[in-house]
Amino acid sequence: MSCPNCKCNKSKISNDEYEELKEYFKDEIQDYKIVDYIKDNGNHSSYVEVELEDYIVEIEDIDTDNLNLDKVIDALIRNSVK
Repeated sequence: MSCPNCKCNKSKISNDEYEELKEYFKDEIQDYKIVDYIKDNGNHSSYVEVELEDYIVEIEDIDTDNLNLDKVIDALIRNSVK
C-alpha cells in the first residue's frame, strides 16, 4: 500500500495525457541544441537548449549521447510533471 501524501503518486500522468503533451511539444519545438560549458570549478558540463515558439527552455541532467527529439520531449514532460 502506498502513502497518500507521497510525491511519487502525484507526479504520475496517464498515457493519454503523455501522448497529448508529446504531440504539443512536437508542434511547438522549433530547434534544440547541446550547449557545452566549463563550470566555475573547471569541470566540463552541458545542457540542452530547446527553442519553443515563444520561449527558450534549458534542460540539465539529460543524456546528450544520441540525443533526438523524442528524448528532448520526454525530458520536458518529465520535468514539467515533477
